[in-house]
Parts: sequence; C-alpha cells; structure tokens
Amino acid sequence: MLSTECCVELQNDTHGSSPPLFPRFSPITIDSMTSLAGVNLTGPTGAGWCIFVYNLSPEADESVLWQLFGPFGAVTNVKVIRDFTTNKCKGFGFVTMTNYDEAAMAIASLNGYRLGDRVLQVSFKTSKQHKA
Repeated sequence: MLSTECCVELQNDTHGSSPPLFPRFSPITIDSMTSLAGVNLTGPTGAGWCIFVYNLSPEADESVLWQLFGPFGAVTNVKVIRDFTTNKCKGFGFVTMTNYDEAAMAIASLNGYRLGDRVLQVSFKTSKQHKA
C-alpha cells in the first residue's frame, strides 16, 4: 500500500482552513515498487494512469470502456484503436483513470473478465520496448 503522508500536496488557500484539493502520488514511490516486480510502468501522465485493454471485439466502441471502468472511479479518457479502412476496433484500447488505487482495483477486477465471447486482458500500460 502506498503511503500518502508525503504524497499529498497542500494547496495555498487565502482562508487557511481548506483541505488539500487532490492527492498526488509520487512517481518515485511507484517506480521503486514496480521495478522490484520487474514491471516498467509509464507512471501517471498529466491526466492520470493509463490502462491497456486487450481482446476487445471488432464492434467495441468507447461507450463499452466507459461502462466497464466507470464504476471503479474517475475515468478521464477512453480510446478504442480502430482500423483506418474499416473503422472496426483492432482489438485493443486504452483507459485513463485519475487515481492509482481505483485503476489498480479496475485492473484486478476486469483482467480475465468475459465480455461477450472474449476474455479481456487488462493491465497498466507499460513502456514499449523496441526489439533489436
């Protein structure tokens, strides 16, 4: 579990009594945890944590991803990757969530989930390693 004691950025407020507006996770903490597991996460983007969703049907669209991930927390963006000529889903997409714990819970719950006749593979997006 992540410690948030040093990860919450206090916002300056003229009234002086307002709580922090939002928690901020330290990428250093995340990187040290995931590197121990041999995972290279891209870390939070400006908008949140990027999740890779694989094995979507050709008919899948963005609304499917909003419906799947929305119940787990704040989703800021979804993108289904489509074939340029047919406009059908190429079988994968991306979801961006603002909160790490909510994203991790969505991944744990939806990885292996059967959507229609397909079993989804869901994980944090990792840095793409180019093969030599």
